[in-house]
Amino acid sequence: MDPQISRNERHVLHTRGITLLQSRHREIRRLKREAEPTIHGNKVWNSSYLIMDHLTREWFPRGGRLLDLGCGWGPLALFAAKRFDARVTAMDADPDVFPYLELHAAINNVEIDTLQCTFEKLTKKQMQGVHTLAGADVCFWDSLTPIQFNLIRRALKAGVQRIIIADPGRDPFYNLVEKCREKFPTRLLDRRTSTPRPASADLLVIERD
Repeated sequence: MDPQISRNERHVLHTRGITLLQSRHREIRRLKREAEPTIHGNKVWNSSYLIMDHLTREWFPRGGRLLDLGCGWGPLALFAAKRFDARVTAMDADPDVFPYLELHAAINNVEIDTLQCTFEKLTKKQMQGVHTLAGADVCFWDSLTPIQFNLIRRALKAGVQRIIIADPGRDPFYNLVEKCREKFPTRLLDRRTSTPRPASADLLVIERD
C-alpha cells in the first residue's frame, strides 16, 4: 500500500522530517474498520517526540540498530529510520498495531522490521547488536515495572549501548527509575516540546559504562 498524502491534507502532521496521520484521517478510519488495537495502540503518544529530540541531541550512529519497544503506530521507528538510516525493529505485543505502522512506513518511504513480542519474552539474543532500546509511554501498569527492569538488565547483558524510556509522569515509571538507580548508571531528564503540540515527559536514560 502506498497512499498518496498531499502536503496540505487535513488530519496530517509533518514534524521532525516524518509524516503522521491523525486518528480522523480517512486512511486511519479505514484501518480501524479492519483492525482495532487493544493495548493502548490507538494513537501517536506525545512522549515519542521527546525521544526523537533526545536522539537528535545525543549521538546516534548512522546505520545503527534501534529497537522500538511498544511501537504502536511507529513514529519513533519512522524517525530513526529516516533521520539516521537506522535498522529498526518495531516491537509490540498487539499485532493489530502493525497495519498502522506499515501504512506510515509506506507514506514515509522507509522499511521497518516488526516483531510481535511481550516485554518479558524479549530475549538477549534478539537484542544482540542493538545500539539503542527505546520506548515511549510503555510503563503504564504497576505490573510492568519489574518486567521492564528485568528487560533492561537483559538488554545491558546483551550489549545494548543505550536505553531510553519516556513517560509523562506515571507512578509505575518512577518506580522503574528508582529500581534502575540502584543498579545501573541512570539519568532522569525533564524534556519539553511545543511541536507538533505542547508536551512534556521525563526520560529514563541508561548507558553502558
